[in-house]
Amino acid sequence: MWQFLDSLFATYHGTTYQLQDFVRAFSTSNPHFWSTFCVAGLTFAIGFIEYIYSFRLVNREGKSPYNLLMHSYYFAIDSMGIFVFATASHAVGGFWIFQFAAVAEVVWTLFEVYNLVKCVYVEREEIWGKDVTVRDAWWRVAGWLVVMIPTVNLFRIFMNDPAMLKWYIFTNILMGIMPGLYWEKRGTQLGASKGLAIVIMIGTINSFLPTNMWAAVSSYFSVQNNPWFYVVGVVAIAFSIRSLLVLHRLPDKPKVLPNGKKSIW
Repeated sequence: MWQFLDSLFATYHGTTYQLQDFVRAFSTSNPHFWSTFCVAGLTFAIGFIEYIYSFRLVNREGKSPYNLLMHSYYFAIDSMGIFVFATASHAVGGFWIFQFAAVAEVVWTLFEVYNLVKCVYVEREEIWGKDVTVRDAWWRVAGWLVVMIPTVNLFRIFMNDPAMLKWYIFTNILMGIMPGLYWEKRGTQLGASKGLAIVIMIGTINSFLPTNMWAAVSSYFSVQNNPWFYVVGVVAIAFSIRSLLVLHRLPDKPKVLPNGKKSIW
């Protein structure tokens, strides 16, 4: 009994992973290079698709699938990631995966800036009510960023997270759980999408399979060394499946919207 409890609550298999784990995993000399490359490519691609859905939905249907908390959180994470990956590349003498990731983070950050702008100019009344002006909305967005940016940076240091891997699994946990709850609260399929819900579900499952990108980079994230990683994964996957059920129960959105645009499935 005590051995079981120690393994869950009192045993830490190393404090973290190392930058060199990335170099080993993403070097062509790694016999598992192509499998690691493919699972990482899928993980990155799904992240891009999830945010492409966001600005397509807000442009066409006037509602984003994610709330302001998520937008500000992802802005803080990804803007920080630009500098983290750039400095990681410098620390190891230059390495392609860190350089690619830094550029990808610039793109993700721009996606999030775009969605924050839409919060102010398209979703303002739904988020804050009719009495909130554009100026007030910008101050509120700025307030969320002032909270999120230093908090995320502080916790990255607390978690000893040299290349964002620990923080990025939280982005996928949040993506698996929060959108469905947000859609359920709004009570409409507008601004949501069954296609997006399927992408989120696939992305969440991909993040927590034993062959996930995290475990491919470092044994720190293996089932044996980090069982709580996979316990949280089961919860996130269950919520991502629930999101599809939530959408199924909500009234169908019209195929053609009042603005003359077709809704997104």
